[in-house]
Amino acid sequence: MRRSILAAAFAALSLAACSPQTLTLSVDMRHPSKSGIDLARKTMSIVYMDGGTADSTFSNAVASSLARSLEKDYFRGEENIGVYKIPSDSVDLDLMHRLVIDTGDDVVFLLGEPSFGEVSMGPNVAVRDPKNVDSAFVAQAQIPYNARLYVYDSMAKGDVLNTFRGSSILRTQVYNNGVTAKEFLTEKAREAKDGGADMVGAQMSNRFVPTWKTENYSLYYYDDFNGQWVNAAYLAYEFHWKKAADIWMALSGTGNYTKRACACYNTALAFYMMGDLNIATKWLDRADGYESLSLSPGLRKRIEERK
Repeated sequence: MRRSILAAAFAALSLAACSPQTLTLSVDMRHPSKSGIDLARKTMSIVYMDGGTADSTFSNAVASSLARSLEKDYFRGEENIGVYKIPSDSVDLDLMHRLVIDTGDDVVFLLGEPSFGEVSMGPNVAVRDPKNVDSAFVAQAQIPYNARLYVYDSMAKGDVLNTFRGSSILRTQVYNNGVTAKEFLTEKAREAKDGGADMVGAQMSNRFVPTWKTENYSLYYYDDFNGQWVNAAYLAYEFHWKKAADIWMALSGTGNYTKRACACYNTALAFYMMGDLNIATKWLDRADGYESLSLSPGLRKRIEERK
């Protein structure tokens, strides 16, 4: 959730004090990624397959880059995603189940062994003011890369193994003396490919970072001149949902049934915004027990969708 924008000012103060009034907020809400997998509030691990070749260094770098990119979006940059390796193996649900148990995390990303295409070398170009004879020329190299990433979410409905495939072009520069054999330049390009691993990991993360949608949410308040209803509404506008909820919970035991229902509904909205959907449901049930409010069905639908 991002900072809200006041979409509708407080309703006219001339309305009867006993009538609930509404305030509408326009809020940018986090939604599942393009992959359809909701990673919010879940722990994660990234595992890569090690086939016992030099390419395992590249895989480690890709996995580490993917972890950093996901940490930036889901953990505010804090290091919370572990990176592990396993021997190459066939991938199925049994393997993913074991990895969930071994890592102790909700979601496991498994990076398959990398697959590289033929190296494409560009022409040698003279370097201006080279440092030595072995760097007098430079050739641009391109290496096709195919990736396969498996994702298992143990918290999702159903026991599903998600498979994602992608490709990229690794680009690197090969410095040489101008007479080095092409086969040697090609080998140097392969050795330098690890420098593109960060880019590959960041590209992979694009499919799993959250998307954002602007949504309107409404809450109830009363202009009863005691300040509590209005103060709580302003706190909600400033995203101080916990402080607002404390006021609404206190108000839920006072006044007539309509006021109690409004206070319970607002409390449900606050817990929804704070990500505690079960508590939000309980407060919404309590609100409906006092009175059927017009805003209640819409909030209940949103809670169920996020569950």
